[in-house]
Amino acid sequence: MGTATRPERREAICEAVFELLGEVGYDRMSMDAVAARARASKATIYRGWPSKPELVMEAIEHRYGGAMEPPDTGSLRGDLIAQLNAVCAAAGGADGAVFTGLLTAATHNAELAECMFRCAYESKHVMYESMLKRAVERGELPEGTRADLLHEVLHAMVTSRRMWQTGPLDAAFVERLVDRVLIPVLHT
Repeated sequence: MGTATRPERREAICEAVFELLGEVGYDRMSMDAVAARARASKATIYRGWPSKPELVMEAIEHRYGGAMEPPDTGSLRGDLIAQLNAVCAAAGGADGAVFTGLLTAATHNAELAECMFRCAYESKHVMYESMLKRAVERGELPEGTRADLLHEVLHAMVTSRRMWQTGPLDAAFVERLVDRVLIPVLHT
């Protein structure tokens, strides 16, 4: 993929992808427009990324990828609040609008949906598993508690609130979601 591209070229290309996604959306963004915006040759783009979904995934991984350490506040509630505050800060900003557009586009593009799932959900799941493992070790959750439903519900609630603009992604939302939804989900 884009790993053969020089780091400074890769960064410029990834930034161009996010700029264009914010300006014109996924469907109207073209590989040629990315090349022009990043001042890269079309050959560089097509050689590094064979498809638009893969290029978008590379841009997302560049900005948000890599292993993330879950917050360690000493309590499950504190960890969830810290993590959810970070998620809501990202979702509430300009990148949140880009992600909302990508999720909408993914509903009619299977390749993009697969890339988005791998990058925005699957790659972050280990972090939630680690968070819950610590909570089990502290005796806050029963042995065998899994992160699947927690991660799915958390992701759905934040995405829904962002997409439908039903209210701010603020501290009150975070605490309500943690106390009334996420912690109860983990105890069922």
